[in-house]
Amino acid sequence: MDKATIHSIATLAGGEEATIKSDRELARRAARGDRNAFQQIVDTHKQRMFTVARSVIGEPAAAEDIVQDSLIKAYRALTDFRGDCLLSTWLHRITYLTAIDAHRARKRYLQLATDDGVEVDIEDETPGSSGEADVESNQLKQEIDDALGCLSPFEQTVFTLRHMQNFKLREIALVVDRSEGTVKNILFRAIRKMRERLQDSYLNKDLNGSMNEGIETC
Repeated sequence: MDKATIHSIATLAGGEEATIKSDRELARRAARGDRNAFQQIVDTHKQRMFTVARSVIGEPAAAEDIVQDSLIKAYRALTDFRGDCLLSTWLHRITYLTAIDAHRARKRYLQLATDDGVEVDIEDETPGSSGEADVESNQLKQEIDDALGCLSPFEQTVFTLRHMQNFKLREIALVVDRSEGTVKNILFRAIRKMRERLQDSYLNKDLNGSMNEGIETC
């Protein structure tokens, strides 16, 4: 991922000029070696960077590693931050591209491991749970995971960012480098697929209601 790719992000929307000015100054201070400024960047944006990474890679531990790699890349590129987008968008874009690279590398590794006859366990480790509430929660999670499994990786990313992490359509479009119209169409397609998978589930009511509302909200 080169710097040109990192900085190739859409232009600003109205009402963000003040935030952009503040972001530009914070980035400038951090680039000059102000540790407090960079720590402020980390504290403010790390959680959402993790959200972006996990929407692509799935596994929490791998997502944490991606965030760390992304922060290192961001620190090294701070001198090139032009401030033509929000700092959050810039960081999310770096994280997304880093996660995509990691996902591709992991797929290549797993393919090689399979070709060599090596068994590779790629399942997440899930702590044991007990009790009726935990069972119901696990069943709910399983239904959602099964429905998400019918989506393509890109559809999963868009769906997760919008409906599980409340990213705005415009934010998602900037992160994945697509138009808002394209993101909206992908979201419609993802919801349609999930409705079909959850047709006989009580979750379908939520999909028909709240998700439609989510699409219309920018």
